[in-house]
Amino acid sequence: MLRRQESDYSRRKRVGVTYRFGGWKLRTKTRELHSPRGEAVRLTKVEHALLVAFLDKPQIPLAREHLLQSTRIHEDIFDRSIDVQILRLRKKLELDASSPRMILTQRGRGYVFALPVERD
Repeated sequence: MLRRQESDYSRRKRVGVTYRFGGWKLRTKTRELHSPRGEAVRLTKVEHALLVAFLDKPQIPLAREHLLQSTRIHEDIFDRSIDVQILRLRKKLELDASSPRMILTQRGRGYVFALPVERD
């Protein structure tokens, strides 16, 4: 029964929300991400779902379990693979992924999206 329910991710994708953060713009309906310079940035389905999870709850620490649930597009995603997905997303969003400013690690708690987010 739970599998039949439409996920929050699917609902947002269908309805379409536009997020703005730090000069970036993400349109959920078309999965278009644009950098502050206006360049299109390609995201995988998992990266997109992960970014939407962060943008839905900015400046709030999110546990790995919450992020895994948010990105449950494929059933083969494992606990530690979320760290790899976050690293890949950081590389696309950050100037220096080794010293992130958007997606921060909070030891023992998870990850937090540090920038304020506007929603249309």
